[in-house]
Amino acid sequence: MSPADIPGTSHILAAAEAIRAEALSIPAELFVDMPSRERYRGQWRGFLLRVGPWEKEFPGVDFAANRARCPATMAVLEKLPNAPVAGFLRLDPGADLTKHTDFRDDDMVRVHLACQLPPDEEARWPLGTLRLLDVRVPHSAKNPSADPRLTFVVDIKLPFALKEGDLEPWDPPENPS
Repeated sequence: MSPADIPGTSHILAAAEAIRAEALSIPAELFVDMPSRERYRGQWRGFLLRVGPWEKEFPGVDFAANRARCPATMAVLEKLPNAPVAGFLRLDPGADLTKHTDFRDDDMVRVHLACQLPPDEEARWPLGTLRLLDVRVPHSAKNPSADPRLTFVVDIKLPFALKEGDLEPWDPPENPS
């Protein structure tokens, strides 16, 4: 399955450069720590636009101000009514997100837009392009670079269930041949 198979991804791709520009313009101090501190080392933070049922995990976040700061991104999200979770994730230099799984229904997919990546990851995933993630499958991230790793993420509810193996694995093979 590819991003083209997911409803709404064409809107994200059409606005990719504007979304990337908004991501890069967000000051570091506006990102908030992500919950589940045991899952990461260093700083993993989010600039949140929609959090669906997880709002209680982010007390004090000014969602209205965040949305006002990102008009191009919000214009895309308005076209995605089945996207309860969206925002920008920032993994600071030297930080890593350990391998884990997340709870989601089997009709939900996470779409990531590459905004700024470490060079080795950008070689596999060009800036401005999309990757799909089934968060029920183990996944991780790391940032060995000197710059923040920034992605735009949006969870999209699908009109069908994802089966295990429908999406490419997120993490590269441990020993690529």
